Amino acid sequence: MKKMADVLDVVDQNTVKVMLYKHKKCSGCGSCNKHMHPGSVVNALNPVGAQKGDMVDVNVIKKFSFKEFLVGYVLPVTSFFAGLLLGGMLFPGMNGGGFAVVFAFLLLAVSISVNVRYKRSFKPEYSVTITKRVAPAEPRL
Repeated sequence: MKKMADVLDVVDQNTVKVMLYKHKKCSGCGSCNKHMHPGSVVNALNPVGAQKGDMVDVNVIKKFSFKEFLVGYVLPVTSFFAGLLLGGMLFPGMNGGGFAVVFAFLLLAVSISVNVRYKRSFKPEYSVTITKRVAPAEPRL
């Protein structure tokens, strides 16, 4: 996601501290990334050599989280198939298939509730990189 930012401070030669702006077309719904809202102050990679006071374009990329992948995708799928397997073992017989499917969806619902609770407390990591300088720093009058 591309955003505008102001360079607040130069941390070292390759890193600066920036404050993000709201995108022009942003309606403030918060769906893009709730942890990187306008006004966030973050460290950014500085391959263009931006200086303090510059206005820059930054590229914000959410880093891959293996734990989030496990909770969001692997847990629901495995819980559904484990529910089918356990339901078949717990309810053998002619009507056992229906109970196994109900048990599978019950475990799926439990895994989705775990996923929702995890997402509320999860704080993703972002990679912020300056792509270009929009306006160079000018002396303030």
